[in-house]
Amino acid sequence: MQVTAIGGATIDVIVAGASLGSEARAKQDVESITMGVGGGAVNASLACQACEARVRIVCAVGGDAEGEWLRSALAKEGIDLSLVQSVGGQPTGRAVIHLGADAEAQVFAQRGASTGVAPARALEAIGQSDLLYVTALSAQAEAEFDSALERLAVRLPRLAINPGMRQIESRSPALERLIMRADLVSMNEQEARRWSAQRGGRLPDDPLADGSAWMAGMLPRQAQSLLVTLGAQGAVLYDNRCVHRIDARKVSVRSTLGAGDAFGATFACRWAAGQPIREALEAARAYCAQVLQVPAANLAGRPPAAP
Repeated sequence: MQVTAIGGATIDVIVAGASLGSEARAKQDVESITMGVGGGAVNASLACQACEARVRIVCAVGGDAEGEWLRSALAKEGIDLSLVQSVGGQPTGRAVIHLGADAEAQVFAQRGASTGVAPARALEAIGQSDLLYVTALSAQAEAEFDSALERLAVRLPRLAINPGMRQIESRSPALERLIMRADLVSMNEQEARRWSAQRGGRLPDDPLADGSAWMAGMLPRQAQSLLVTLGAQGAVLYDNRCVHRIDARKVSVRSTLGAGDAFGATFACRWAAGQPIREALEAARAYCAQVLQVPAANLAGRPPAAP
């Protein structure tokens, strides 16, 4: 199984145990400060790697020490870096993340070189891929990828799209065309609500009500699947025939950072490999539960836990 993941790559600095609303002072003690790698393409690559797939990442870094550190961290995980791009004059993307007492993440991001990724380079190796997994893209990258797909006559492998809220808010024709091409569209509940509202629809207050029948009207064409993650309520999948639901696993949550990436990419990888839907959902839940128990957005540098 060969996967190509496209999107963002960042250096994450994660601060846990501080109160952003506390009175300003010279210094505040915190529970922990963790540095790791993150970004949609990185998180997705590591999730697919955990599925024992061969993974190639398409992302962009700056020509700086942080970029070299990010490359080194991914190389240690066995990720193919042959399509990683260097962007001159831009720093490697970085984020400072505050974890609140409720484990929710507040992110302060400088996207830097990540906005300059050229996804069309993935088409160079498309014949060797079984799954093309596209995470959130900048407007520039989204337009470049859409243009390349329109211009080049390539036979796409399974295509999974996980757009970010900024892309959805933009309502760009390029995103609409990318979603139209997709075999699997993956979103969280807030993104799905916004996407539905843009099309004149409305999700019920309880997305699990009436068997999640709302999902059937969300997709632009037949033969597509839609995965929506619901946080503590688990996730639902519409496979163009019926709705499949899976509850969240109860764990001690350290951070919600990267949980959606973990679930979505794991499911997509298992689904593209031909696993039954239920098995793919259970594998996604198990990996997501592991990510929820660490402060970072993924399991880079950590040995895999028992299921």
